[in-house]
Amino acid sequence: MIEIQTKIHDQFSIEFKVGFSGRDDVKINHFDVNSWIFIPNGLYINNHTYSKDRFYTDMKSNIRLITPTFALKQMVEGDDAPIQHVKKSLHDINEFEFQLKLFGSIFKSSIRDESAAIINEKNNNILSQRCADYISDLQNVMQSYRKIYDMIDPKKEAMSAKFRFTDEFISHQMQIRTLKIVKALQHLDGMHDTTKALIGAIKAETAYKISKGYSHVIINDDANNRKLVNHHSKLKKYIESALFLNVNTTQDGQAVKQISFSLAAGLAMMVYLLITTLFQKYLGNYPNLIFFILVIFYILKDRIKELTRWMFAYQLKDKYYDNKTVISIKDNHVGILKEGMDFISEDKVPAEVMKLRRRTRLEVENKLLDEKIILYRKRVEIDNETLRNQYDYEFKGINDIIRYHVNYLTKKADNPETLIDCLNEDGNVQTIKAERVYTLHFVLQFKWENQIEYRVFHVNVNRNGIVDIS
Repeated sequence: MIEIQTKIHDQFSIEFKVGFSGRDDVKINHFDVNSWIFIPNGLYINNHTYSKDRFYTDMKSNIRLITPTFALKQMVEGDDAPIQHVKKSLHDINEFEFQLKLFGSIFKSSIRDESAAIINEKNNNILSQRCADYISDLQNVMQSYRKIYDMIDPKKEAMSAKFRFTDEFISHQMQIRTLKIVKALQHLDGMHDTTKALIGAIKAETAYKISKGYSHVIINDDANNRKLVNHHSKLKKYIESALFLNVNTTQDGQAVKQISFSLAAGLAMMVYLLITTLFQKYLGNYPNLIFFILVIFYILKDRIKELTRWMFAYQLKDKYYDNKTVISIKDNHVGILKEGMDFISEDKVPAEVMKLRRRTRLEVENKLLDEKIILYRKRVEIDNETLRNQYDYEFKGINDIIRYHVNYLTKKADNPETLIDCLNEDGNVQTIKAERVYTLHFVLQFKWENQIEYRVFHVNVNRNGIVDIS
C-alpha cells in the first residue's frame, strides 16, 4: 500500500510524505510512483535551464522507518509496551539510547494523533471525556517514563544525559500539542472546566521543566526563544535519528551505460576505418582529395559517436534510472530505491494524466501555453521479511519524506503583486493590489501489485514563495 500526506513545509518547499507498506505474506514488495509536474511557460524552465543535477538538488529526500503505532495508554500497558523495551535496555548504553529515541518518536506520533482526534471531535460530551482521558493517559505515560531515571546507575552520567534529552523532548511535545487543544476549545461553549484542566496540566509541566533546567518559552525574551527553537530543532533530529535508515546512492546502470558508450565509440571508429579503406582503394591516385575527405569524415566520426551514444542512452532510459539507493538497517539490506527525471513532450503523457491536469478551454486553445512537463519516476523495492525482523518492534514499511524546493523555479517570476483600477461603492476609481501567481500542477500515479491510484496537487507560487496548495 502507498499513502501520501502533503503540506507546505516552509516558504519555498512542499513536503510529500510517501509511505510504502507491504503485505506480510510477500517477501519482496514492489512499488512505483510516477509524478508529472506541469510548469508554466512564464517561469522559463526547460531542459536547458533546469538540469538533472539542479532538479535533484531541489528534490531532497529522507528515508525512514514508519513509526510504530501506539495509543497513549498503550505506551505503558502490556509486556510489549514501549516503556518495557526501555527498561529492558538499561544494561547496554547503546541499546538504551536507541530505545529512548524510539520511545520519544512513538510518543510524538501518539500525542499528535490523539490531539488531532480531540480537536476534530464535534460532540461536546464526548469531547470533555476525551480530554479527561487525554490528561490522565499523559500523566501516566510521563510519570512511568520518569520513574526509570531512578533505575539508572548514578555513575553512568552518559545514560542520565540521554534520558534527559528524551525527557525534555516529550515534555515539549506535551506542551505544544496540549496548547493546540486549548486554542481549539477556548471559544467553545461549555468547555470552561475542560480548558481549565488542560491549562493546569500545561502549567504543571512548565514548572517541571524549570525545575529540571529544560528550555522553555519566556514571553518578551527574544534571545531565549531563539535559542529554544534552535535547541528543539536539534533535539527533534536527535530523537528521530533512530528511524532514519542507512542509504548508499550511486548512478543506476552505470556498467551498462559505459559498455553502450564504448560500443558507440567502437561503431564510430569502424565506420571511419571502413570509409578510409574504401577511399584509399578507389581514389588512391588523388592523395590530396583523399586527405580532404578523410579530414571531413574524421570530424563526422565524433558526431557519429555522440549520435550513437544518444541513441543507446535513449533506449536505456526506460530500463534504467538516474540514481539507485540501497537502503539498509545496520549491515542488512532492506530495500532499493531508484529514481529518474526527464523533460517529456505532451504527446508522451498518458491520456488519464492529461485528463487529471484539467486544463480549461482557454488553456487548451492558447498556443502560447507551452507548459514544460517533468516526469519524475521512482521505483521502490522492500524486503518485507528482513525489515520486520530487525528490532523488537514490527515496522510495517518505510516513509520517503520528499521536500521539493521551488525557489529556483520562481527566480524569473514576475512581480508578486500588480495594481488594478476599479470602481468602489461610491463610484470613485480605486486602485487595489492583486496577487500574481503561477500554478504548478502535480499529477502522481501510485502502482503496487494490481492497484493504480492517482493524486493531484495544485501549488500556487510567486517570487515570494509558495502561496497555497490544494
